[in-house]
Amino acid sequence: MSKEQKNRFLDSLEKIPVSIYPDVKSGSIAIARIIADLIRSKQASNEPCVLGLATGSSPKTLYAELVRMHKEEGLSFKNVITFNLDEYYPISREAVQSYYRFMHTHLF
Repeated sequence: MSKEQKNRFLDSLEKIPVSIYPDVKSGSIAIARIIADLIRSKQASNEPCVLGLATGSSPKTLYAELVRMHKEEGLSFKNVITFNLDEYYPISREAVQSYYRFMHTHLF
């Protein structure tokens, strides 16, 4: 591939904006605000808000912030539909490794 072809290829790739935060807490707060704004926007339009959510240690601080926003700021989840990005199969919902259980522990 010539240099010109490589440059055209690189220029054709989608450019995704990236924000870098000094710590997990501030990044989680920023993401929670974006999610809350989306939820409220969908509520105002009387539409469901569908979220694909991850499990694991990374989103725990985010989920804690969403819970705080619900308890302290009245963020409603009445129009929110969630699904987990993956799940073990076969597994009981009550199993320690279950993503269903994880989400009920940390968010729902």
